[in-house]
Amino acid sequence: MEWAIGKGYDRYLEGTGKLIEPGEKISWDQHIHAVGEEITGGSEIGLWLYPKGQEPKKRSYLVGFTGLKNGTAGLDIPPNAIAGTEGFTLLKENTIITNFQPHFHLRGKAMQVEAILPDGARQIVSYVGNFNFNWMTNYIYDDDAAPVFPKGTVIHVSAWYDNTKNNPTNPDPEQWVGYGDRTVDEMAHAWMNVVYLNDDEYKALLAERKAKATTEREREQQQ
Repeated sequence: MEWAIGKGYDRYLEGTGKLIEPGEKISWDQHIHAVGEEITGGSEIGLWLYPKGQEPKKRSYLVGFTGLKNGTAGLDIPPNAIAGTEGFTLLKENTIITNFQPHFHLRGKAMQVEAILPDGARQIVSYVGNFNFNWMTNYIYDDDAAPVFPKGTVIHVSAWYDNTKNNPTNPDPEQWVGYGDRTVDEMAHAWMNVVYLNDDEYKALLAERKAKATTEREREQQQ
């Protein structure tokens, strides 16, 4: 899982969850930056476990879909400039995407996630055009609307940055900005929880959604 400033919560599809194996340890890393004075900080974590006998059938994985085509070295934001990057990730399994959380630092401006299907068709999955570092909003799809894609689909993440004085959160538009964990550095990825399906499960889900859509259309026509 991941948490950032202003994020609310994660919600997983029914019958899915995070897997913790016996004997595993829970660990995390925190991005902390010196501010010139002594500060006491702390972290808490809470776990909600399924009751025995009600264990979920599917595992939810957190994936940080990159917005950087050439790795961290590909992030180069000149002073007083608008910049953009993009990244591509191949889905090796049939995949349900259950949420979208764009992640930037202070120069982040906008992020778009697009799916490029194996047949070449393109579908915009999500777009945020006015990113606010103080509110790392997590957009959770309704279960019936959660995007589902076949293996071989490419997830294309486009990211834009505003390193000018017009950006109210920009600490210094005269600075060159590269990749880094500090808030004054920058990064770009889309945090998404995903669930993988085998071929039979994928076909069954598509058929279920098609049947439901047909039923809803017929109900609307009768009204």
